Amino acid sequence: MTLLDDLCADLQAEGDELADVLADLGETGWETMTAAEPWRVKDQISHLAWNDDATVRALTQPVEFLAAKPEGPQAIQAMVDQVIVDYQHLPGTEMLSWFRGARGSLIQAFAGRDPKERMPWYGPEMSLASKLTARFMETWAHGYDVFDALGTTKPRTDRVRHVVFLGLQALPNAYTAQGRELPDRPVRLEVTSPSGELWRMGPADADDVVRGSAFDLALVVTQRLNPADADLQADGGIAEEWLQIAQAFAGPPGAGR
Repeated sequence: MTLLDDLCADLQAEGDELADVLADLGETGWETMTAAEPWRVKDQISHLAWNDDATVRALTQPVEFLAAKPEGPQAIQAMVDQVIVDYQHLPGTEMLSWFRGARGSLIQAFAGRDPKERMPWYGPEMSLASKLTARFMETWAHGYDVFDALGTTKPRTDRVRHVVFLGLQALPNAYTAQGRELPDRPVRLEVTSPSGELWRMGPADADDVVRGSAFDLALVVTQRLNPADADLQADGGIAEEWLQIAQAFAGPPGAGR
C-alpha cells in the first residue's frame, strides 16, 4: 500500500465513522451547538463537505479553481464563513448525503495518483499527500467536536497518527502565526498511540521532547484541549513553548479551549 493509498483508506474510515454517528440523528440533533460556537453540528458537516468539494475542484480543475480563488486571507476567511450561512437551510439527511458524496468523490479523485504531485489551494500549493493529511486532520478535529456535542465518545484509533505528524510538521507555522521567531532547536515526540505503540517523530538527538498520550497531543495541536489538561510532559523550553501555541491548521491562531 502506497502512502496515498494509506491516507485515502484512513480518510474514508474517519469519514465513515463520523457519518455513522450522524445517520440516525434527528433534526434537533443537527442543530446542537458545538464547542466551536456559533457552529452547530450541521455547520461542522457543511464545512467538511464544502472543503472536500473544493479540494476535488482544485485537483481536477486547477485553472478554474485559481481563477475563482479569493485574493488575500481576509477574503478567503469570509468565503469560508459564508459557507455556513449558505447551507444552513439544508435538512440533516441532505447534509449527510452531501458529506458522504463529497468524501467519496475526494477519495476517487486522489486514488492511484503520485503523492508528490502538486496542486493549488487557498494558501500555498501543496503535495497531494500533504493535502490529504490536512483533510484527515480537519475531519478528525471537526468530528471530535460533533462527537463531543452529541455526548458520544470519539473512538480512539491509531489513525490519529496523521494528526500528530501534521502537528509536528506545522511547528514553524505555529510560531509564524504567533509572530514569534522560529526556535533554533528541533522538538522530538515520543508519544503512545491508542493501541499502545510508542511513536517517535523528530530528530533522535533532540533535547526538547514531548512525551505522553498521542491522542491528547492531537487534541492539543487541533486546539481542542488545553495543554494543562493533557496527559503530556514537555522536557525543554522549546517543547514547553510549542505546546502552548501548537496548531496543526493553517491561518491565524485559534482561541483554544
